[in-house]
Amino acid sequence: MSMIPMEWGEPDSRPGIYYDFLWTGLAVIVLAALAYWEPFSITVSITPPRLAGATILGVILGVSVMYGSFVSERFQRLWADFRIRFAGLFALIMGGQLGLTIAPTWTVLTMLTTFLAFIPLRIAIYLHTR
Repeated sequence: MSMIPMEWGEPDSRPGIYYDFLWTGLAVIVLAALAYWEPFSITVSITPPRLAGATILGVILGVSVMYGSFVSERFQRLWADFRIRFAGLFALIMGGQLGLTIAPTWTVLTMLTTFLAFIPLRIAIYLHTR
């Protein structure tokens, strides 16, 4: 059972877009703070090649997630299965933690770019379906 109304998951939902911006904004703030203050012994050393590579990868991931979430009906049907959703979220969380352990700079910058790419993509999807 979902904690939020099912209507908020629709691409043309105004409360849904506000909800998405709330979580996206929170993720951007947390990731930016992580990159700036480097807590928990996570060292983020930003160089131009790392920033360029993480930006390209983050934009590709952002477009892929937005396409799968709001455009692809096949992915939406697959994601509706609880076991698939649980396994996918588990893999995503474990992959994020592994990424922070192995390559913290790439992981933080890629996730930050991905969430920043969500904002204009979500607005475009909302305006297109409105």
